[in-house]
Amino acid sequence: LSSIGMWRGFASTVGLLATCIYNQSTKHFSLQFTALWSIIWEFLCLSLTFASVFSTSTQVKLALLIGGVLPSRIGLWVYDIAVTQLYQQSVAETVRGQVGGTQMSLNAFMELLPYGLAIVCHKPEQFSILISGGYFAVGLAMLLYGFGFYMPYQRRRTLCEKESSSEFQMV
Repeated sequence: LSSIGMWRGFASTVGLLATCIYNQSTKHFSLQFTALWSIIWEFLCLSLTFASVFSTSTQVKLALLIGGVLPSRIGLWVYDIAVTQLYQQSVAETVRGQVGGTQMSLNAFMELLPYGLAIVCHKPEQFSILISGGYFAVGLAMLLYGFGFYMPYQRRRTLCEKESSSEFQMV
């Protein structure tokens, strides 16, 4: 228990590092791709955490848990910043308040949900339920973003490129 403060400090440092990584990523890649790679990174890192559910060794469980959660925070924060930026660029100003209010309500509910689940699953042997729930929630978010936003964006971009290249050929 004495090292919890140290690990929380590392986690905060990794979160700050994510803002620098976001800045560099958007210089080299689109905002949409930055969000995509960051949610995939988070999911892959949390795969280590999910693997801890199947380990029988306490030391291995702890190493997998910490080794997965710490680097996943880079993906978490980069994705959060990228999606917030996409939201500001994509949502019409006339409905931004309504969409923002709904988003904040959903965020507040999703932040409260783990605390409620921790009250219900309070025994140490039930911690794997919380790990699994978080892992699958991030996996679902990755799929929803990938197929619901990124893939349609790529199709629109490809269509626009084809249209613009055909305009030059017609001239």
